[in-house]
Amino acid sequence: MTNNNEEKNLKGIQRYYTRTLQSEHGNNYYIEPKDTCPMDVLNDKERFVILTFDKKDDYIVIDDKRYYLNKYNSIKATNKIQQRVAIVDLKELKKSKTYPFDNDYRRQYTSQFKNFDELKNLAKQQWLVNGAPYIKQVAMYNEKEQRCRYYYEPSCDRRIAIA
Repeated sequence: MTNNNEEKNLKGIQRYYTRTLQSEHGNNYYIEPKDTCPMDVLNDKERFVILTFDKKDDYIVIDDKRYYLNKYNSIKATNKIQQRVAIVDLKELKKSKTYPFDNDYRRQYTSQFKNFDELKNLAKQQWLVNGAPYIKQVAMYNEKEQRCRYYYEPSCDRRIAIA
């Protein structure tokens, strides 16, 4: 549990979202709003969105500009798979430094959007499904193969979450 001083020093999405561990290994968890998240932030239909992105790039593309996902504008799920998932704070993402994007470097899971209005509409669609978005990550271990696979349960329809 964080004390009030630590809570005040948090910046960006860290003020509103947390990763709640559900297993002893730390690979089953929820990325969800904090209990202390203000109601006006929680009910902002156009603020938080669940997106996918390519593990190799760590960015999304908006209006032919790269926006890197970092600890201030997003909380990411596992880095063990190529198609990663994150909850993104669009207000914080808008403040991020941008870089030009060349479509020749597009990868399989690079998410691209025309503009921030498109992302706000996507956030609104996701919010209407189940309120403030969250992601549940479940690790499923296969004894026979000695491998762990990850399964995601977003709070919205998967078709909406994947760009």
